[in-house]
Amino acid sequence: MMETRETMIDSEAAENALKNIPIPPCPGVIISLMEEIRQPEVEFNKIAKLIGGDVGLAASMLKMANSPFFALKNKVNSVQLAISVLGLKNIAQIIRGVALRQSVGQGISMDRFWDRSNFTAVVASRIAAGIPGFSREDAYTFGLFHDCGIPVLMQKFPDYKQRLSEANRAADLAIVIEEQHYSTNHAIVGSMLARNWLLPENVSKAILVHHDHSIFSDRRLDASVCTLVAITLIAEHIVASFLDMPDDAEWLVAGKSALEFLGYSDDELDEIAEDSLSELSEIHAYRG
Repeated sequence: MMETRETMIDSEAAENALKNIPIPPCPGVIISLMEEIRQPEVEFNKIAKLIGGDVGLAASMLKMANSPFFALKNKVNSVQLAISVLGLKNIAQIIRGVALRQSVGQGISMDRFWDRSNFTAVVASRIAAGIPGFSREDAYTFGLFHDCGIPVLMQKFPDYKQRLSEANRAADLAIVIEEQHYSTNHAIVGSMLARNWLLPENVSKAILVHHDHSIFSDRRLDASVCTLVAITLIAEHIVASFLDMPDDAEWLVAGKSALEFLGYSDDELDEIAEDSLSELSEIHAYRG
């Protein structure tokens, strides 16, 4: 079992390793939008103006509002109407997803990575809905961002993609191979990005430890952090099935522990998978 990594981000070695790895800053428009969304009295006109000034955000809002999930009789054709349809929680999720895709992995073919991350976020949110009192929004955000360090490292190291592919087929976890070759790993890098982007603290902590399987037994971390990791492990397993891909080493090593942590039986996993696969099929069909 791996050594607990909760304090690694503060170590001198980790900081030195990250000095030459640029962590993308959170775009200014995203900071302004998230600050406005968190206000006690939200000014929707201000949100509409901020979104309308960014083509990528505006297009994403309209596309989501007109998706089958909202089943509108009439097509939404303005940012203002899209905002009223989506609601603040959905807006926040879309903003983060668009910002991540625009800021990380530029110049690299990452379509499959982003699709898998988006599918994982959707399934993670669905699983979280079945856990009383747990935040679907945090589950979605973690599902989307948990591997965000990967495209950052891919930009920095030309051979990273090949080594990651080897890691997914090996018994060793990806971060072990990353540390051997790059003196850091995508969990550390991703947690730094999450902190820079002001994501919820439990999300940034979960990103840091999401390959440390001892968290399911030692219970030293906040339960919400461990729950996020367990949910997303299961979500990734379901998404792999949907994409007709083999499970990676992560599920083979820690899948059982994740199920036990959440108290799920194999039959319950099958039920979750069946419902999730139906939703993913709808999303895939809508995207064309």
